[in-house]
Amino acid sequence: MVGERTPGRRSTAPGITDGIGEELPSTADLVVIGAGVVGAAAAWFAALAGLRVVVVDRGAVAGGTSGAGEGNVLVSDKEPGPELELAQYSRRVWGEDLGAYGGLWEFESKGGLVVASTPTALGALRTLAERQRACGVDVREVSGAELHALEPRLTREAAGGALYPQDAQVQPMLAAAHLLRLARRRGAVVATRTEVVGFLRPGGGRPGG
Repeated sequence: MVGERTPGRRSTAPGITDGIGEELPSTADLVVIGAGVVGAAAAWFAALAGLRVVVVDRGAVAGGTSGAGEGNVLVSDKEPGPELELAQYSRRVWGEDLGAYGGLWEFESKGGLVVASTPTALGALRTLAERQRACGVDVREVSGAELHALEPRLTREAAGGALYPQDAQVQPMLAAAHLLRLARRRGAVVATRTEVVGFLRPGGGRPGG
């Protein structure tokens, strides 16, 4: 159940208005609560699949966590397991499924460099890299002498490191705004400054009474 829209400054995210004054549809196939990058991506892919989508947020587009994030898409810092699998899937989505739109949100496949300051730390890094490599991560060992060529400001005393070409970054506020803009082109409705205050069952009753 959607409550009243709250007054406030209009969102300045590109391509997205606050939606104040727009009439929300009475039904939808999917209601996305939250206009951050996760909600925006859900809205885009759902609209792409032909669903009738409504996105609501009590604040502005990317006004929460997405507006404070760095937009890193990293595999380098993940131990083998569900988190790494999710990061690998995310990397494929940003690079392939959304690759044609990457310029809109400054997608940059710039890679990541993890540095070990001591031989002991380098040994631990090698062990992790071997485990990640077995899971399909592209990891390249870098000697101490090679580090300076990759990052001139690094100390020459570092023992070595690992280069992760798959690490990438996006601008999360742009990603949220443009994904919602693309979803709107396919019929999605985006209403910011709109708070969800409860849920109604199909028969008209509220969950829990």
